[in-house]
Amino acid sequence: MKIAFGVFDWGLGHATRDIPLISALLKRKDEVHIISTGRAMTLLKDYFGNKCRYFDVPSIHVPYRKNRFFATNFWVNIPRMIYTLKKARKITEQIIKNEKYNRVISDCRYDVYDKIENSFLINHQVRFKALPIIQRILEGWLASRSRKYKYVIVPDFKTNNLSGELSHNLKCLLPSKIKYIGILSQLQKKKVTEDIDYFISISGPEPQRTVLEEKIIPALHQLSGKIVVTLGRPESKDIKFNKKIRFFSFLDSKKQGEMMNRAKFIITRSGYTTIMEIAELNKKKVLFIPTPGQTEQEYLGNYYENKKYFHHVSQYKLNLGKDVEIARKFKGFKCPWKTEESVKKFLEVIK
Repeated sequence: MKIAFGVFDWGLGHATRDIPLISALLKRKDEVHIISTGRAMTLLKDYFGNKCRYFDVPSIHVPYRKNRFFATNFWVNIPRMIYTLKKARKITEQIIKNEKYNRVISDCRYDVYDKIENSFLINHQVRFKALPIIQRILEGWLASRSRKYKYVIVPDFKTNNLSGELSHNLKCLLPSKIKYIGILSQLQKKKVTEDIDYFISISGPEPQRTVLEEKIIPALHQLSGKIVVTLGRPESKDIKFNKKIRFFSFLDSKKQGEMMNRAKFIITRSGYTTIMEIAELNKKKVLFIPTPGQTEQEYLGNYYENKKYFHHVSQYKLNLGKDVEIARKFKGFKCPWKTEESVKKFLEVIK
């Protein structure tokens, strides 16, 4: 089939979780056109090269800033976000009209869709966590956008799940509209020695990625042992290291997988894709630092804390040494099945 695959670009999580899906489509000889932008597009181009065709379409406006008033800034920017969504839709609508796809798949790119019967939305966040009245309004809006697709494909389990209320017990979408396929991760569990004491992944949309980097680096002296830090900057290739700490500006998926497999302890954002990777690798000793203002990450941090899966801490309250010791007491998450089975379920849904 000829397939359009839209990939959201706030951070790199959507791009990395889509790698096994796009790989499976290419393996069965489908023609895949990727619609994305920014760092997500850079990552996908580096990974797939000339195996895919690419359309760089600017996405929805990113409302995050350095100050603490992220929620307020988010709501203030809603008109601009809607405007940029409509602008993106005009471009993608023309691409889809010209190319005549058999299937249109969108990972949270709400501008990427065709006829309902051949359009599929990948999303684990069908409900925003916010004040009750705002949450109801946004859940209704998301449901209205989701109705443009045949199914909402949720990368999670129906029970014993990782996304909690973000994609379960929904009020505005019929259960028949939702397909739970299980976790998606481009990383695979390897039989290797865990010889890295701490693997630290600094990521997320700017400027918050830089803010976290400026908080973490001066505190590394609080940790002992071998430390590897990746800074989440794919546009830069420099590597720095000393006897104790090794810095990478960016790690491709293969190298990232190697480091996470070798790590005894992982410090990272509570982005949902990262969480799925940790579940895929069966890592239990983890400290999550949600991106301020991303209510999804903040909710998931609290959700796992209450479930006793993983410890999390606010970026503003981070005490690296202390929080690492607290995180060691948590039990981790055991998933019912892994990515290989989830990909099979995905292909069955879009057939």
